[in-house]
Amino acid sequence: MTEYVVKIAFWLRAFDSVTIEAASDAEAIEKAKVAATAAMESTAFPEHIDTDERRGGVIAYIDRIAPDGHEPVIEDVEFDDDRIHGPPVG
Repeated sequence: MTEYVVKIAFWLRAFDSVTIEAASDAEAIEKAKVAATAAMESTAFPEHIDTDERRGGVIAYIDRIAPDGHEPVIEDVEFDDDRIHGPPVG
């Protein structure tokens, strides 16, 4: 039997929170969007990561293990239908 390495990629839901001040609900929504964009661009660890619902999975790659190292077999293989951003382009 040949041995393979299978690298799996998937999305997890992460949660962060910020406090904002606003003069109206409409202003709060706009400020929340700005704060959310900043949170999404942050590399800081989020407050919480929900590991119960993995979704949007793809097999990133499959490599065959050979005596002299790994040999690529395939990349970006779809395996589920719970996609949140559509299928990978490849």
